[in-house]
Amino acid sequence: MKRTARRWQTGLNLLEVLIATLVLSVGLLGLAGLQVSSLKTAQNASLKQEATFLLYDLLERMRSNRQAVLAGSYIKTTNCNQLPPTSCTAATCSPVQQAAYDVYTVLCKGDSNHLPAGQLVVSCPKSSDCSKGLHFLLTWIERVEQRGIQQTTVANGGSTAQTTEKEQDLMSLDMDAII
Repeated sequence: MKRTARRWQTGLNLLEVLIATLVLSVGLLGLAGLQVSSLKTAQNASLKQEATFLLYDLLERMRSNRQAVLAGSYIKTTNCNQLPPTSCTAATCSPVQQAAYDVYTVLCKGDSNHLPAGQLVVSCPKSSDCSKGLHFLLTWIERVEQRGIQQTTVANGGSTAQTTEKEQDLMSLDMDAII
């Protein structure tokens, strides 16, 4: 009788080890996914903080050039792909030139991390009188690209070439301010 019971139990220890390994590997994969999600959230928070710092820096520059703000010189859409305006490091710039230089410098040439594909739109929400306030809309792309994610086979010759997987989530920061 004891021999028959042992025969039924043969290999059960191996089966238990395999099931435990499967459960452990699923748990570790879940932790790895959680880590990736955590890193992505931390990067987004960092970029949002950077965007806030950029807008506050622009506000300080605007407050020192109030004449150009009231004239509407800051009302524009700025994209870093545009050519930079003339440099206004000397005191020879007009308020309009200083406004163009300030917006470009804050968004495109800051000393800190740049926002990927950042674009700034400054407008007067209440009529055309900018003394009543300004509206800022700063947008950027969350993650531009990841290289080497997918491999595709090229039809000619069957060689493989690395492609770029694009994952573009548009992030934005809206802010209203009175100068």
